[in-house]
Amino acid sequence: MSSGSSLSPMPEFRPAVKESRPVRLAFEGPSGSGRTLTSLLVAAQLGEPIALIDTERGMAAKYADQVPFHTQEFTRYDPMSLFAALAHAAVGGYLVLIVDTYSAFWSGAGGMLDKVDGEARAGYGGTNAGWSKHRPVERAVTEALAAYPGHVIVTLKARTDTVIESDSHGRQYARRISVRPEQRADIEYDFDAVGTLGPVATVHFGKSRIPALAGEVIEQPGEDLGRTILAWADDGAPNWPQRSFIERARDPHATVDSLRERWSEIVTARAAGMAALDLHDQPITLAELVSSRGRHLRALGPEPQPAQPAPPV
Repeated sequence: MSSGSSLSPMPEFRPAVKESRPVRLAFEGPSGSGRTLTSLLVAAQLGEPIALIDTERGMAAKYADQVPFHTQEFTRYDPMSLFAALAHAAVGGYLVLIVDTYSAFWSGAGGMLDKVDGEARAGYGGTNAGWSKHRPVERAVTEALAAYPGHVIVTLKARTDTVIESDSHGRQYARRISVRPEQRADIEYDFDAVGTLGPVATVHFGKSRIPALAGEVIEQPGEDLGRTILAWADDGAPNWPQRSFIERARDPHATVDSLRERWSEIVTARAAGMAALDLHDQPITLAELVSSRGRHLRALGPEPQPAQPAPPV
């Protein structure tokens, strides 16, 4: 490559350090499989307060006597609305965030598939043009979930198939099994673990970044599962997105130098895509918030220096 390359300087290699970071967890399964209750029971062990984004017409509230949480109900599922909800939850200091269901923002009314199909129906270049227009929003939501300053649990509706099995007496019966979640095909790579909820209150984990869960089938998932996940998340040197990043970026007394320090912190903690609120309470990424405030302050010019006392005559 020529010496005139405009690429930023390559960061230096450094020793890898095991980090403690909030967990990113997904539970998939058909309706009635226990996605919501399992998420709440696990969340209760991860910390509090808990916020739940409800796309199921308030059904999560039936478990409020078992796990205390705050809820926000959606009836249309524009992904940008989810981004805004993530920003408000982050500013609100919720240590655990549940999105129930994440699938709604993909295949529900006003969700990603609706938006892409709408572009095609309007004759704006077909499906490819629709994806080109709306893919950045999907990426922004994915980044915001990854950078949320707390634990994240999402539920996924699963498309199902029916299999015929026999019981111990040789009697046949039909059983529904999960085929794949209603989300993009590679969704599992966004999470530390994905649990598939099955019959009789069980959850099966396939490949998982959490060694204690890989390949396991767990009966009656709940508090014990939550404690196992928390032990894994807390193991290591702390380096994760903090809610205080938003508070300090919004500080009315911030300076160009202090914002430059914030930028270094959020890059180190991989928090650039965190959903935040600007000074007008509009949703924005943390990186955009810091950058826009820095540009504004530089445009105002140097800060006035305090007057120096006159020298004695």
